[in-house]
Amino acid sequence: MKHDRHWCRWLPLLTLSLLSTTAQGAKTDAHTQPGTVLSLDKGARGTPLPDAGENYLITYVSQSAAGLPVSVTGQIAIPRSPMPSGGYPVLSWASGTTGMGQQCAPSNMGGHTETLNEWVKRGYAVLRTDYPGWGDLGPRPLLNQRSNASAVIDLVTAAHAVSDQLATDWIVAGHSEGGGAALWAAARDEATQGRFQLKAAIALAPVGPGLLNMVRSVANGVPIARDFPLMPEALAASLTATTILGARATDASIRVDDLVTEAFRPWLDASAKACTTDPITLPLPAVNQYLKLGTAYDRLETFLSQQDPTTQTMRVPVWIAQAGADQFTPTPQTTAQMVNTLCARGGAISLTPYPGQDHSQVVTASLLDALAFADATVAGSPLSYNACDTHKP
Repeated sequence: MKHDRHWCRWLPLLTLSLLSTTAQGAKTDAHTQPGTVLSLDKGARGTPLPDAGENYLITYVSQSAAGLPVSVTGQIAIPRSPMPSGGYPVLSWASGTTGMGQQCAPSNMGGHTETLNEWVKRGYAVLRTDYPGWGDLGPRPLLNQRSNASAVIDLVTAAHAVSDQLATDWIVAGHSEGGGAALWAAARDEATQGRFQLKAAIALAPVGPGLLNMVRSVANGVPIARDFPLMPEALAASLTATTILGARATDASIRVDDLVTEAFRPWLDASAKACTTDPITLPLPAVNQYLKLGTAYDRLETFLSQQDPTTQTMRVPVWIAQAGADQFTPTPQTTAQMVNTLCARGGAISLTPYPGQDHSQVVTASLLDALAFADATVAGSPLSYNACDTHKP
């Protein structure tokens, strides 16, 4: 098996030097190709899935927000069950937002580990990217869905260099920001037409047009409870702060001093060091004292518009799970808006509501339906849909 080969851990300095050399215009070589494995550790590093037969923490080459080679960390879990003919089916998972602090990489946080462990128990090889932008490679370009999708796709290539037990077809799944990344992956030619072909996408509470709607409400001094009645004001403040930080990591021309009021600046400073699990207890600005309208704000809107999955055309069947009591921006209304637009662009979309479930709970609540959708895809007999219907699979 490929993962029995001797792999050397490259020194981080060497890796960074190699990638930065390419970024400066040197001729691209094999070690800067997307999906190239840079280092590999077998065992308990990261957040291993307990029922996997083998767990790996790797670094591999993907693309930065600027489209340049970048080192990314990812995790690979191989089932302990006997390998089926054709290899273990592959699920590449895109994590939700974990924060902007350097310590907040998904491999440190372990989000939804129990649910993902169920996938590996069912015989799926589970891949989990950290996305680019942690530690010395930061800041994290939060919400940059082209970069996020590349990290998800390139990890599939890297995983095949680690193990020869994987099926060539694969499924993408993601939650929240990762749900948006899953939709972006479903629109990419390199995912659907490459050596390893994406066959379906699962998006759980995916970020979409609701995020821009929320930021507009905040910028225009509209009480958040009017358009997002389940969202606490402190959550809106935190989401707005991390969104600005992520946007600026992609577009350095967004001048924070021209965008953020003095009253809201402490939220930005705190969010730059915090994970989503760290509560921020700061005074809230007055409703109309968060953001300043102008050129910097216009650039923020442009960035968010560019990340909206509705700008993309889905190339594989997509199943979306919607929490009925989502307290974040993927409300039933904004997700329905997104689905209608994706359908109008020719996508084969199915939407399943989960009444009473919140933004996080929907991941567990939808597990059996997600597995049924994936199992049918792997079997080559996708569940019967009328495109863009709302029903349970």
